[in-house]
Amino acid sequence: MTVAALELKNIGKRFGATDVLNNIDLTVNSGEIICLVGRSGCGKSTLLRIIAGVETPDQGTLMMNGREIAGPSSFVEPENRNIGFVFQDYALFPHLTVERNVMFGLKGVQKDEARERANSLIEHVGLRALATRYPHTLSGGEQQRVALARALAPRPAILLMDEPFSNLDRGLRDSVREETLSLLRGLGTTAIMVTHDPEEALSAGDRVV
Repeated sequence: MTVAALELKNIGKRFGATDVLNNIDLTVNSGEIICLVGRSGCGKSTLLRIIAGVETPDQGTLMMNGREIAGPSSFVEPENRNIGFVFQDYALFPHLTVERNVMFGLKGVQKDEARERANSLIEHVGLRALATRYPHTLSGGEQQRVALARALAPRPAILLMDEPFSNLDRGLRDSVREETLSLLRGLGTTAIMVTHDPEEALSAGDRVV
């Protein structure tokens, strides 16, 4: 029997008197791209933050590859979960070049190997000619691809993306999304993407939640 890449059982989260998440169950298979869709404020980003370990659930259990990473008896710190995160605003470091931004997540990796891995991913996302540029000189689509390469550099078991294309204009959004999903599927990356756009969810995900 195949072990799920990620399994959420009865996850709940409260902020004050407000139930943000209640009895959430979700199983994500290895290599699957899941789209979480819903109106703004319904708890999608909170669920991603719980998976990443930035928030702790008030109830329920979170399993990753059969190992409990959050629950009544355990909590694995975010840096030890092997989970990548692409933020809505990309969160690139303005003082670092494209190459150094992508290398940032590779602490503990030998410098030559880190540079080689970073440059391989930069080429993968079509930005080889821009490796020495700084984020403020890039377009929104280019910044999004740098953020994707940086998140993929440590070879995460799961990639989380929070509205990753919402800052792009409509025409660019479709092409960058297509390129991103093609790359993730080519690498066999398990991914969960948050969106408030049902059309985007239906066109992007293997499953829509």
